[in-house]
Amino acid sequence: MLRPDPLGPIPKDTARIALAAFPKGNLYLKLRDELGVLYTDQDFAALFPALGQPALPPWRLALVTVVQFLENLTDRQAAEQVRARLDLKYLLGLELSDPGFDFSVLSEFRARLVAGKAEHLLLDRMLTRFREKGLLKRRGQQRTDSTHVLAAIRHLTRIEFVAETFRGTLNAVGRHAPDWLAPRLDSRWREWYEHRVESYRFPQGAQARLAYVQQVGQDGFSLLDRLHADPSAAPLLSLPAVQTLELVWSQQFRRKAGEVQWKPGTAVPPSAQRPESPYDTEARFSTKRGRGWVGSKVHLTEACEPDLPEVITHVHSSSSCTQDIQVMPTLHHALAAKEMLPKQHLVDSGYVSGTVLADSLEQHGVEVIGPTRPGANWQLRDPEAFKLDDFSLHWESQHATCPQGQRSTSWLLGQSPEGIPLVFVSFPRKVCQSCEVRARCTKSTSDGRCLTLLRQPAFEALQMMRKQQETPEWKTLYNRRSGIEGTVSVAVRAHGARTARYRGEAKLRLQGMATAAGINLERVYAWWQGRPRAATRTACFARLPATA
Repeated sequence: MLRPDPLGPIPKDTARIALAAFPKGNLYLKLRDELGVLYTDQDFAALFPALGQPALPPWRLALVTVVQFLENLTDRQAAEQVRARLDLKYLLGLELSDPGFDFSVLSEFRARLVAGKAEHLLLDRMLTRFREKGLLKRRGQQRTDSTHVLAAIRHLTRIEFVAETFRGTLNAVGRHAPDWLAPRLDSRWREWYEHRVESYRFPQGAQARLAYVQQVGQDGFSLLDRLHADPSAAPLLSLPAVQTLELVWSQQFRRKAGEVQWKPGTAVPPSAQRPESPYDTEARFSTKRGRGWVGSKVHLTEACEPDLPEVITHVHSSSSCTQDIQVMPTLHHALAAKEMLPKQHLVDSGYVSGTVLADSLEQHGVEVIGPTRPGANWQLRDPEAFKLDDFSLHWESQHATCPQGQRSTSWLLGQSPEGIPLVFVSFPRKVCQSCEVRARCTKSTSDGRCLTLLRQPAFEALQMMRKQQETPEWKTLYNRRSGIEGTVSVAVRAHGARTARYRGEAKLRLQGMATAAGINLERVYAWWQGRPRAATRTACFARLPATA
């Protein structure tokens, strides 16, 4: 039950001793004096029942959670710091003699945030307060970049994965229905699955290991068959562990004529559809620039006005297999929902496409600024070849004219496998085959030149960006994007954002929001102090004066 406990004055003894202990100020003293209320109990009222034991004020728990992520504290450490530190008692408005709270309250509060899908409140309510104080500008400049996050799981080989999946299912069924499982336990299962599955326990030799994993597959099918055959076990089929077992077995094994077969690696689904651990089924394997990881991605968006603190305005987590370009519509919808859309959005080439450029401007009035990616056509690499710019496009009459003056005969609307609207333009085969400069246009021996175009608004937006990015003015503007890389570095190196504290995308979102809120407090305080952000590190030898 929520018992409202609004922010009151700081107890006199707490204020007197804290100010004496920190005569030059302190992060938390300054925040309390300048911002006052960051959160209120009403912000979190929907997360608490109408009846029950009175809860601790959620505004205090929200502040402690942000401090916890700012200082990389465990729950026990955070609770101890609240009991011991003057500056935190000042921030929270507590008496010097206040005994604090049990550390388990923090995990319960996080669970409420996740269950109520309210983790965004930790950041959004703070941003609202910043805007009221003039620390955040409407419709200004913002920038976005992403980094990978390692899931809180251990790396498993393929055989370890399936065996650990079956072991995890046995444990889950044993916890929920011990009386059902006990008489059905195979004596060998105790020997094989009692301990954590590790590869050094596997039999040696390729054939022996194949026999082992096929037996694991048979064990899994045996358990699933018994669950489906027994009407009294129907509730167990809804257990997440049992559902994971069914998914993994459908991907990794097949039964043919009653025989369990281990699928070859080429027959299993791609990594975007395949879990890597039974304990975090949302974590996926992905690679970027030759580096592989199992986990997810986090996208950080921050304000970058030259005369205001550079605070993080949004955090978005996505699957590690999701391309950055697919995230842009989601980012803009989220920023629009909290009335924090930028006028100019600076991003790298991974977020830029003609569709993104056109849709962002049309739907949200946001000018996306970022370098376009070069095409993959061979004509772009050959200086003598005819490129797309050499063709005249007539959108209203729906035809194109080639550099030799020939008109296209086909103009078809379609879409890419990813659902991007496209226009497919074809030139007559006979005309192209008899063309004297055919080698500069197409390498096809049977068809004429074909063009694949974005729809007109996206095509024109992309062409315009390609022209603008060559100008000095655009390059000067785009230089402001590089600051987001420093923010990613701070989040990773100082606040542990590279490694997930929890399992599951919902809890990862909470970690991202709380970490961003903590970084924002740090940056606002530094801005008040007139302390500039650190410059990019330069190697010692590179700082030496150049010699002739």
